[in-house]
Amino acid sequence: MNFSEVFKLSNLLCSFSPNGKYLASCVQYRLVIRDVSTLQILQLYTCLDQVQHIEWSADSLFILCAMYKRGVVQVWSLEQPEWHCKIDEGSAGLVASCWSPDGRHILNTTEFHLRTTVWSLCTKSISYIKYPKACQQGISFTRDGRYLALAERRDCRDYVSIFVCSDWQLLRHFDTDTQDLAGIEWAPNGCVLAVWDSCLEYKILLYSLDGRLLSSYCAYEWSLGIKSVAWSPSSQFLAVGSYDGKVRLLNHVTWRVIAEFAHPAALSDAKIVVYKEAKKSTQLGMDLLAFPVTSRLSESKYEIASMPVALQTLKPLADRANPRMGIGMLAFSPDSYFLATRNDNIPNAVWVWDIRRLRLFVVLEQLAPVRAFQWDPQQPRLALCTGSSKVYLWSPAGCVSVQVPGEGDFPVLSLCWHLSGDSLALLSKDHFCLCFLETTEGVSPASGQRDGHA
Repeated sequence: MNFSEVFKLSNLLCSFSPNGKYLASCVQYRLVIRDVSTLQILQLYTCLDQVQHIEWSADSLFILCAMYKRGVVQVWSLEQPEWHCKIDEGSAGLVASCWSPDGRHILNTTEFHLRTTVWSLCTKSISYIKYPKACQQGISFTRDGRYLALAERRDCRDYVSIFVCSDWQLLRHFDTDTQDLAGIEWAPNGCVLAVWDSCLEYKILLYSLDGRLLSSYCAYEWSLGIKSVAWSPSSQFLAVGSYDGKVRLLNHVTWRVIAEFAHPAALSDAKIVVYKEAKKSTQLGMDLLAFPVTSRLSESKYEIASMPVALQTLKPLADRANPRMGIGMLAFSPDSYFLATRNDNIPNAVWVWDIRRLRLFVVLEQLAPVRAFQWDPQQPRLALCTGSSKVYLWSPAGCVSVQVPGEGDFPVLSLCWHLSGDSLALLSKDHFCLCFLETTEGVSPASGQRDGHA
């Protein structure tokens, strides 16, 4: 495993292009585009203000930079660097901006969610969609880019509108049986739309493309409900994480629960493998050092814990909003064989479930709370970070803790995979670097500059 040199970064804004050729990063008001294979700078763009959000178009030809404080979006072209576009929402303000799947339209949502504006880069035409709902996930495109589902709130009721993306004409408009809709998401095959209620009521609804209610599910009442939702890439399963610390797996045939995954703090099943991160002290003759020992000298390793195992728990504050409890993170592996979860009141542990056998497969217990995890796009390999200067990798073959080398401390706060699965961008507060995983074909020419320690 090799690491690139460290580059500057702001607001954790770093993103690989969908075609895998480019890497975009932001430093204050500057947008830097690099070649992924060499990490050489290809383009350097100067924005009007500090950037809060970046996003690639689906064809990797354009990239948008949103400056929410100014209510402005700037669009840059990689093929024609001299071309640029500026969208100013004026006094209406701006709270969200995203691409349409065709990469030629931009959807901007104004302050107070008064409207969503569709801007065309080709014809310069403008379309308005009224009453978009202020919720966690109110916009969802089908994977093939043909349809847009938008959550709306009007007359104190929730609605969903489905638009055809080719001409932005309304296809279907229907009300949902929700008290306070919190999110919507299409299945990867684009046939079913999942709609779920706020945490105050456990309810998930499944609609067809023409607005028919296929099924609804409620696990319990009079308690905090749904916290996270994830479709499997095969569209066969819908995982619903809730505040009671369980994941319920719905199947695509009957839309009934086929498995219920609990996350207890005490584990005793001998079939479950628990990898426990342990400190590995580095003996360098500490008494001879003239400088204080820093955290970067503290490496770690994984040990297989013997049963029974008691995981470190966190007592949630019941009198505070958004208590740290329940399933806050869910992600399926690309082959739909595994599901990774995190129970927020056991924040140091990642649970990996075997979907084929519908049972717990592995638990990884870290020394610090898990901040982020993400699956390799090409194989069942999970990368995670905890805010320490290490990156952790798990696959069915085992797991490893890798120290990020460097002069100072490099707390990894977030990460993202390259499309090929051969490299990984590691993001800290002010810097980022690339981690290259060796393959049978060899290592990318940009790697090999710094060695990591496993």
